[in-house]
Amino acid sequence: MNKIELIDRFKKIDEIDDIDYRAAYLHIKSLINHYKDIQDGIASEENFYDNTVAIFEEIKKPRTAPDYISESGSRYWYKKDGLIRGSNHWGNRVANCDWALKLKNGKTIYGNSAFSAKSFRDEKYGFVKWKNFVLKCELIEINGEEVLTSFNNKIGRDIIIHKNKKYQRIITIEYLPYKE
Repeated sequence: MNKIELIDRFKKIDEIDDIDYRAAYLHIKSLINHYKDIQDGIASEENFYDNTVAIFEEIKKPRTAPDYISESGSRYWYKKDGLIRGSNHWGNRVANCDWALKLKNGKTIYGNSAFSAKSFRDEKYGFVKWKNFVLKCELIEINGEEVLTSFNNKIGRDIIIHKNKKYQRIITIEYLPYKE
């Protein structure tokens, strides 16, 4: 699918308010359904941690040192075909991601609600293939041109590659006149 077709498809699905906030499991499932058909590329260790949705499968704790430890203490092991995550929090709103954990007993941890993860006393470990991450795409503007964020053009949190140039999103706060 070319870039114009992806943008057109995004605009059509963006008009549909089908993301469900009523329950944690509905939220993650509806996010996956909403964004799965406009994916361009697959996740990597450079972009999996920003605005993604995934359902990890519970595994045993890896015997090697993690490749990365986040500020919240979650640990990550980068594998050729996917990612292992060790953490005591899973589900909705893991930073700006929504990462469920399917346990070995068949139960899936989706979080406490559509707005919060579920915390555990002990770490739980999960694996997901890079191809099973879904990006919550955004339509942005770069130099007057519409660009859809994708795994193919996104590096890190706020760096987009467009026409072989890197652009960084700068978030600014605009102050408006106060009305009494």
